[in-house]
Amino acid sequence: MKETLSKKLFIITASFLVSFMALSLIFQTFIFEDFYEQKKIKDLTYEIENFSKANSFQLNNLPGLYKALKNFENTNNAKIAIFSVDGSLRYISNNLENDKDDIKILSDFCSTLINNKDILFKLLASNKPISTIFSTDNSQIKSIGVASSMSLNYKHDSIVLAVSSIQPIIEAGNVISEFYIYVFIGIIFIALIISLIFAKLVTNPLKKINHVATKLSNMDFSEKCTNISDDEIGNLGKTLNFLSENLQKSLNDLKMQNKKLEKDIEKERQLDIMRKDFVANVSHELKTPIGIIEGYAEGIKDGIVTGDDLKLYLETIIDESKKMGKLVANMLELSKLESGVIKSNFEIFNINRLINKVVKTLKHECIENGLSIEFNPKTDYSYVKADIFQMEQVLTNIITNAIKYTSENNSIYVSIEDFDENNFKISVLNTGSSIPEGENINLFDKFFRVDKSRNRKDNSTGLGLAIVKNILDLHNSKYSIKNVKLGVLFEFIIKKAERSEMEE
Repeated sequence: MKETLSKKLFIITASFLVSFMALSLIFQTFIFEDFYEQKKIKDLTYEIENFSKANSFQLNNLPGLYKALKNFENTNNAKIAIFSVDGSLRYISNNLENDKDDIKILSDFCSTLINNKDILFKLLASNKPISTIFSTDNSQIKSIGVASSMSLNYKHDSIVLAVSSIQPIIEAGNVISEFYIYVFIGIIFIALIISLIFAKLVTNPLKKINHVATKLSNMDFSEKCTNISDDEIGNLGKTLNFLSENLQKSLNDLKMQNKKLEKDIEKERQLDIMRKDFVANVSHELKTPIGIIEGYAEGIKDGIVTGDDLKLYLETIIDESKKMGKLVANMLELSKLESGVIKSNFEIFNINRLINKVVKTLKHECIENGLSIEFNPKTDYSYVKADIFQMEQVLTNIITNAIKYTSENNSIYVSIEDFDENNFKISVLNTGSSIPEGENINLFDKFFRVDKSRNRKDNSTGLGLAIVKNILDLHNSKYSIKNVKLGVLFEFIIKKAERSEMEE
């Protein structure tokens, strides 16, 4: 089972506090009493030695001596008395005048010292205090006894004794041992509180940061670290947010670059296909006129034709050369349009006049093909903003294409009208003809012809509508070609010139 950080912190904190209390209990149980005894002996020894030095030869100041005895007892929580070297009690503090038990304990301690000649000699000869742990005959209560030689009338004529009971220490130790039960309960409670504090200050922010980091590893940048504190964890959250923002930005940039690269690759693939198709179509279109020119030229060279036949051969060669020239010119024009080399030179002009000019130019060709052509403007003036030369090419190609695919004794109608407040709509309708079903979507492709036999009598290169498409795309114009009840209708939209531009 996975352990949470809060649980680990609780276990660590509780273990530390419990261990500390256990060590404290061990110290109190096995070491504290001895430690206290040694400390008490050391302190009493030091104090009794200072008392002896400070109050020797002070019989002329008995009030001061009694005061010193009383202060010693109050300060050191011990009983003190001065005895002669023969064991007679000489001076005690006012506190002990009515306390026979304490006087007896002091007297017994003094008797023990005097009866032991070695201890007494050592005490008087070394001028150093001695200490011991003893029990009175009538009680098992242990006491600390400290003795030092003292000079009152003459050198080392007295012994000063101090006694302090150990019983309060033992009783206090027993109370503390019982109190430790409650302390342990308190320790667990404190550990729980500390864990909750850790959870709020440490684990909860870390959980949030871990959650955000998990989301981040799954490329989900929607989550952010909130309630960021001004400390190391807060700095970690800020860094994670900064990393998330940078990764998201980099990933978005990468996606955009990938999409652009995919588009470029697809565009390059399409261009490659177009190149191959273009080469194949150009080869096909040029192969026939080159073959005709080559055959007729060889016939002339070999002298197999004379008179009117020679003239016919030469006219055929010239006609095929013109077709090749027209094909190459259209190919170059289309290539420039597709590559973006040609830019539109926008200017304001009356397109009605341009349409009328193109119709008049092509009227003779219509008559030769047994067709009629009419221009029916529904506006008196139609000022547009476009490239006048490119628009002339568009109109020429559309009407020429209509002438090629309109049978004899039919008509071509050209019109212009308002489409909306910003655009005009130009229409070219050739009657008595139709586009085979499904072919209208291919009419703008290079070298596409409705006549699959590629009849050379129509003098078509198959590039006219492809050029129209590219020019209209440059003008952001919408266009369509479709079958209608009377024939085939070509429509395109051209932008009107703004009044402010016309007034400049």
